[in-house]
Amino acid sequence: MTRQPIKKLLRWAALPVGGLVFIVGAITFPLPLPTGLILMVVGIAIACINPLVLRWVKRKRKNFPETNEKLRKAEPHLPAFLRRFLRRTDTRNKRDV
Repeated sequence: MTRQPIKKLLRWAALPVGGLVFIVGAITFPLPLPTGLILMVVGIAIACINPLVLRWVKRKRKNFPETNEKLRKAEPHLPAFLRRFLRRTDTRNKRDV
């Protein structure tokens, strides 16, 4: 099998997996431990492999400039996969990373 079909399959498989992780995070969000918030961010980061979700997150970051600026400030302190996600959805960047 070539790389292109596998890449397309992974893009579309990431959407339900990321959605499921996000939903689990939303359910566990009210618990005292911050696992819900972490799972929600990880779920969105997984789902952003899909181009439709990536465009949606970019639009939302553009609509909320204060939150967008806070995410930019937090970016250097996050794990590498979340930094990559924030770079890809940053409204200042002209191209995707």
